[in-house]
Amino acid sequence: MAEAQTKFMPGTNADNTGFPENFVNRIFIDTKPNVDNAGDVDLDDVTNGSWAWVASGITSQTPSANETTTNDAYYDGGGFTDTDVTGKQIQIAISGNRKVGDPAQDFVEKLFFKFGTSVKTRVIWIKNNLPIIARCTISNIVPTGGNANAKQTFSFNIAFNGRPKIFNGQLTMTATSVAKIYSASVDSSKKAANDDDLVPAVIKEEADATASSGSDTGSAGTGKDK
Repeated sequence: MAEAQTKFMPGTNADNTGFPENFVNRIFIDTKPNVDNAGDVDLDDVTNGSWAWVASGITSQTPSANETTTNDAYYDGGGFTDTDVTGKQIQIAISGNRKVGDPAQDFVEKLFFKFGTSVKTRVIWIKNNLPIIARCTISNIVPTGGNANAKQTFSFNIAFNGRPKIFNGQLTMTATSVAKIYSASVDSSKKAANDDDLVPAVIKEEADATASSGSDTGSAGTGKDK
């Protein structure tokens, strides 16, 4: 592929420090998940995914923990209760306007009449440059709607299934020749100082010869200048 004749303007990349804006966070869903007969999706190999960036037409992403708690009063509590969190269901509520032709939205829209394993996939969530991956279910899909003279609404929910995982190295998401579709790779030679720390992700914004050669080392959500 020929080298692109344009590049991002210097100084326009996003800032992930201080008070970062929400658009630095990125969500990628696999639009071609390999779901086995048990309804499980593999999390160990991310290179075989077709990762659609959930962004076009999206105005809001709201994560929630949906905690399960117990409240018990013990004899040494003096009449007050102790609260324990015994479980969590991580979800991300997505909403915005319908954009026909966007890979992520088109994938979700096609799930509207489906259920069971058909609505299961996997998600990569890069939050302030730090990535995790999880199995997930796409639910509560609103494919269209609204006033006659307004843009169509669009919303859905990403419900994590089971324990999320972190990457055993540095995740790189690289733009492909298809708009808003990324490939994923992990460099296992790049480790965090501690086993439980997350290695910052790398986003390669453009699918051109320069990006393919690995010269673009922009971080997540930055649109790093070349």
